[in-house]
Amino acid sequence: MLKSSIAAFFLVVASVAQAELKALDDAELSRVDGAGIGFVLDKVLLDANNATITINDINNGSGQNVPIAVKEFYLGAIGSNKGANLNPVTIGRLDHPFALNLSRGETLRTLNDAGQWVQTTPNGVSVLEFMFPERLTTGGSACISGYSTGGNTCSSRATEKVDLGIRFDFQVAAGRTDVLNLDISELAMDGSYLRLWGDKAKSQMVGEMRINLFAKGIQLMSCAAGSANCTTAEQQRDRTIFMSGAYATVALGYGKSQPLLFDATSNGQFVLELQSPTASGTTAAQRQALADDFYANAPRTNIVINNLTVGSGNASTGGYNFGYNEVGGLSINYLKVTSHDL
Repeated sequence: MLKSSIAAFFLVVASVAQAELKALDDAELSRVDGAGIGFVLDKVLLDANNATITINDINNGSGQNVPIAVKEFYLGAIGSNKGANLNPVTIGRLDHPFALNLSRGETLRTLNDAGQWVQTTPNGVSVLEFMFPERLTTGGSACISGYSTGGNTCSSRATEKVDLGIRFDFQVAAGRTDVLNLDISELAMDGSYLRLWGDKAKSQMVGEMRINLFAKGIQLMSCAAGSANCTTAEQQRDRTIFMSGAYATVALGYGKSQPLLFDATSNGQFVLELQSPTASGTTAAQRQALADDFYANAPRTNIVINNLTVGSGNASTGGYNFGYNEVGGLSINYLKVTSHDL
């Protein structure tokens, strides 16, 4: 079931107001800066708990189909009790909307770990940007309610966060089904964005991506409730990973010297690559300048889980409480990800 309406508004910046329409030549048009399109998701409710979507045509090395069934997919207001009590939710506000922008690289800014807005995209390129409601430097809301370490820079209020869940059933081998059942409570993704532009020297599309996830709780279960060995509450807990007060700010790409490269191989595999941020320097001084700028201004990747428990948390039943876990200030100097056939 899908109940949604989208309130959209257009922001247009003009230096001089005119009483009549006037045709513009190419030179004049090049100086016009449109701020883009903003939109709000109003009263959204997704409930596919009783539906199954099957993804086919994914084959293993023997050419056999490996179907993936998507079940128990839901999205709604917080307090849903893993999708059992769903209500509509409004995500974003007119003063803090989702946005689709076409901007010049020199006008875009990114909020770094020090709370400063820095330019990450190169000058002189036109960038297509899709962004979530932005993070703020002052006057924001708690990104994770009751957990100040998660930050107070989110523009989303508690009523604009969501509960989200989805289950995947994988049939990798005949007669066997592997399950991943994910439930997230009080999720916000403020400050996330995807930016794309064309690189003439590389003759390909490049970009940069910021994925921010703030969640009150995340539960990942490896069985389907009600199936064999997954009927009682204790059996379900023993096959579940629990994360509370979890957030991740994942940075992929620094457009000025390390853009994220999108490519495909001749046999149809996709490739994502981050080359060395000093690769474009031809002299030692240039490479040093690129490195200095990268380490000073490139967004870092941070992953924090305030409390991580695997299983019931009782060592006698195989569970264990790992407590607080953090990966902080991670810079990626080189990364190459390539898909492969199963």
